[in-house]
Amino acid sequence: MIDGVDQKIMQALTRDGRTPYTVLAREVGVSEATVRQRVGRLQESGVLRIVALCDPLTLGHQSVRLMIRVRDLTPRAVAKTLSGMPMINHVALVAGSQDIFLEGTCRDQAQLVQLLDDIRMLPGVSRVQVLLLLELFKDYSWSGLASAVGQRVTAEDPG
Repeated sequence: MIDGVDQKIMQALTRDGRTPYTVLAREVGVSEATVRQRVGRLQESGVLRIVALCDPLTLGHQSVRLMIRVRDLTPRAVAKTLSGMPMINHVALVAGSQDIFLEGTCRDQAQLVQLLDDIRMLPGVSRVQVLLLLELFKDYSWSGLASAVGQRVTAEDPG
């Protein structure tokens, strides 16, 4: 169960995931040991993951989103296979006309072509829709999603 202290810790970490526990403790009003224990528990339970995000386009990389239609296998089985591909950094089962949503990053166009070839040859993949990112205006961040519907961390707040 996530309480107000957990929420405050997570909110502080969304601003800067490298914030020292001593600073978090002072900001939240608890001991450093409490912050350390709570962050550990949140990470172990899968509620919290601290990562660094970069814009691959600024590095000259190709960023791609793919919608995949599956046939003859379950979408879950295909998604598990796709999850093991190093250029794929996000895999989700989706409802609608497609079965799987992927995000990938390739160092250049040649690597992108290879990735698409590899995906199209996978058993169960029947169709691949490619969306090549040209410019990125907003990417994943809890601070960007904090006020979005469904992003509240308590059951009492229907957000």
